[in-house]
Amino acid sequence: MSNLSESGGQKGTSTKKGCVLIVDDEARHAESLATLVESWGYEVATASDGAKAAGLLVTRRFDLVLLDLHMPVADGFRVMEFVRKRSLHTRIITISGDPSLDDAINSLKKGADHFIRKPVTPVELLKAIDESLRKQVKDEKLNRVKKKTEIQSTLHRMMFDVAPNIQFLLDTKGKFRMVNSVFTKVTGYPKEKILGQHWSSLVESDQVDRIHHVFEERRSSPDRFPEVELRLRCYDRPDGQNEVKSKSILVALQSKRLYSRSGEKKVFFGTYGVARDITQYNKLEELNKYQEFHDNLTGLPNRVLFDDYLNFALTQAKQEAGMLCLLNIVVVDLKQVNEAYGHSVGDSYLQNMATRLKKLIRKGDILARVDGSEFVVLLSHIKQEKSAIHISEKIRAGLSKSLLVNGQNLSPQLSIGSSVYPKDAESNEELLRFAQSNHGINLQSKQRHLMQSSNWIKLIKKQS
Repeated sequence: MSNLSESGGQKGTSTKKGCVLIVDDEARHAESLATLVESWGYEVATASDGAKAAGLLVTRRFDLVLLDLHMPVADGFRVMEFVRKRSLHTRIITISGDPSLDDAINSLKKGADHFIRKPVTPVELLKAIDESLRKQVKDEKLNRVKKKTEIQSTLHRMMFDVAPNIQFLLDTKGKFRMVNSVFTKVTGYPKEKILGQHWSSLVESDQVDRIHHVFEERRSSPDRFPEVELRLRCYDRPDGQNEVKSKSILVALQSKRLYSRSGEKKVFFGTYGVARDITQYNKLEELNKYQEFHDNLTGLPNRVLFDDYLNFALTQAKQEAGMLCLLNIVVVDLKQVNEAYGHSVGDSYLQNMATRLKKLIRKGDILARVDGSEFVVLLSHIKQEKSAIHISEKIRAGLSKSLLVNGQNLSPQLSIGSSVYPKDAESNEELLRFAQSNHGINLQSKQRHLMQSSNWIKLIKKQS
C-alpha cells in the first residue's frame, strides 16, 4: 500500500480495503504507524497537526482517523469537533501518552470508537481498526437502507395521490390525515377544509352508527373488512360555485387498520381507506365491472384483481418488514376429466374445487383463479415459512378427498407450488413465476401423474 502525503497526493497504486488518516505531530511515531497500517493492506495518509488533518478531511474521504490528542495548532479534540460539525462519515480512534484517564473518558464521550495509550502495540491497534471499520460498514448499510426507505415513502405518496380511486388516511382519533386528489375532486372538499376533520362530518347522519365499526374498531387481527356502501357529504361552497353538483355521493368503501410494532406489542396508528364512487353506476355497469375483475365460472377474483391484491399486500409487507406466501394450485387432471366426461363436467369439477378451496383457506386469505386449471392463494399474514407449509398441507389433504360431480366420483390430482416474500422473490410477477415453477409439494411426481392419468382413462373407457 502506498503512503499519501499531507497534500493528499498519491504515490503508486491504491487498494480498496480502506483509507486511514494518521494524525500525529511526532513524525517518527506517525511514520511507524503508517508503515504498520500499510502492511495490513490499508491506504494511508498522514498529517502533522489538527489543521492539516482538517484540510485533508474536507478534500477526500477517509474511513478511519488515528488521532493523537495532544498536538500544536489544533489538538485532537478540535479535530473531533470539526468532524462532528461537518457530519463527516469517518470513524475515530484516539491515541495519547497521558497516563491519566481524562483523555480516554473525554475522547470516548466525544464519539471516538476506541482509545489507545502510547506506546501503541500492533495487536491492540489492529483489533481497534478492525472493530471501527466494521462499525463503518454497518453505518453505511443503515444509511443506504434509510435512504431507500425515504425514496420508497416518497413513491408511495406519489402513488397514493395519483391512484384512480378515492384514498384517505385517518389518524388514531378518526380525523383525516391524508387525502388524495381524487378525494378532493369527487367530494369537492379542498385539502385545507378536510384535513383535521372527523370522518363522521362527511358521512350522512343516518349511516354513522351503521359503519362506526369500519373506522373505530381496534382489532389487530388480519381479517379484512368486506366492502361497504355509504353516502358521503359533498362540499357546499359558500360562493355557490361548487364543482360537485350532487349534495352527496354513494361510495363503495374498504378500510384497513394500520399498526406498527413496539417490541412485541402492536400499536394502532391509523386507518387506511379506499372508496369507489358508484353514484352513477347502474346494475349493468356494476355487473360489467364485476366480470372484468372476476372469473365467470367460479366467481373468484381473476388475474387482474389478484394482481391488485398482491401489489397492496407486497407494499404492506415491505413497510412492515413482514412475510407473505403464494400457493399455486394446478388441477393436473382437468384435461382428462374434460375428455372423459365432457366440458360441462369439467366446469362443475372446477366450481366444486373452488368451493372446497374457499372452505380450506383462512378467512383473511385471497383465493383467485388465474388460468384454466390454475388457482392461487395469497397468504398475506404469516410470521414464519413453516406456517405456509402447514396451510398448504391442509389444502393438499382437503383437496385430495374425492368429489361427486354430476354423478361422477372424481379423485382430484393436484400439484401445489409455493413462493415466499422476501426469500424467493420481491415483485408480484416474480413471486407468481417462482410458485409456478416450484411445485415441490406434489401429491405425486409428474411422471406418476401421467401414468395414473393414462391408466385412469383406460379404466373409464373399459367400464363404459
